[in-house]
Amino acid sequence: MALVLPNCPQHVVAFYAVLRLGAIVVEHNPLYTEHELCHQFADHGAKVAIVWDKVADTVAAFPDEVRPRRVFSVNMTTAMPRGKQLALRLPIAKARQARAKLTARPHHRGITPFTPLLRGRPVSRRVPGPALDDIALLQYTSGTTGDPKGAMLSHRNLLSNAMQGRAWVPGLLEGKETSYAVLPLFHAYGMTLCLTTAMSLGAKVVLFPTFEVGLVADAVKQSPPTFLPAVPPIYDRLTLATVNDGLDLSAIRFSISGAMSLPMATVERWEEATGGLLVEGYGMTEASPIALGNPMGPTRRPGTVGVPFPSTTIRVVDPDDVSRDVEAGERGELLVRGPQVFSGYWNRPEETAAVLLPGGWLRTGDIVTISATDSSRSWTGAKS
Repeated sequence: MALVLPNCPQHVVAFYAVLRLGAIVVEHNPLYTEHELCHQFADHGAKVAIVWDKVADTVAAFPDEVRPRRVFSVNMTTAMPRGKQLALRLPIAKARQARAKLTARPHHRGITPFTPLLRGRPVSRRVPGPALDDIALLQYTSGTTGDPKGAMLSHRNLLSNAMQGRAWVPGLLEGKETSYAVLPLFHAYGMTLCLTTAMSLGAKVVLFPTFEVGLVADAVKQSPPTFLPAVPPIYDRLTLATVNDGLDLSAIRFSISGAMSLPMATVERWEEATGGLLVEGYGMTEASPIALGNPMGPTRRPGTVGVPFPSTTIRVVDPDDVSRDVEAGERGELLVRGPQVFSGYWNRPEETAAVLLPGGWLRTGDIVTISATDSSRSWTGAKS
């Protein structure tokens, strides 16, 4: 079942409902062009799509051989507090502009509103749930070749990476955290850190359809965040707001950065502004996505990607001869093995064979160095 949605409560409901049914979720960026979306739908062949109403007409107009049998449109505003819904209906230009950014009325025949589905009966407990090794999610990624492919992530992969993330931040308290989902859930990083890990903790998840400093500032007044997964530019913009606008982020105790290198200057400014810790992690969609991270504590080493996550093993090998492990300090390709490593690309056996080696090793395509930092040979991988 395809989901083409920004961050919103309906996205979370649809995601877990599909998983409970034992079906496969296929995540899509709702801002993709018609060509990009059509290409992915042609690849996975989903028969049902739950779609943001602003792109519902696009999906419903796909060619017959690609178009899903059922298209359900989601109006994000129906999940907003009553006061915000009323404000969006005001007959003023600002309200009209805000409403136009969030919702649109689909015109194509055959599109069904999503809301009535919420009034259906719960799935009977007699209906068996999925097995751990069943495919839960297809996440499209360019991988190491640049050609978008659907990475098959199992229920075991998703559960393992969520548990690994919790173990990495032992200070997180079950049922007491507030996590800000400023990263898109249709991306593997946002899905794991902002949703599955937070939900496994029983945390409050505050969803942002797009990142804007003003939206964060408004949310902080009602629900101050304690945990913030993000990327360096977001940390920089929020830090600037603490200086220029008095934004109070002092409740944030833990932050994990990914997707790009984390500058030391960003770490220093963030930790001064919040009093919390900010560390860098490393991963890729094929690893659900996190494989390594800096320890959430004084042993971290900013400027490196850290050490393997729990139950994760790494090798650094000669990229021209993956059977040969390189020595400490020598550059080589990073290989990863663990319960979060995917089972392959959807309908791409040759591409799968190129990255999944015997023994379950995932070729990342990234060149790193490993340095032994002390006599116990605790390893720190520096991505280059």
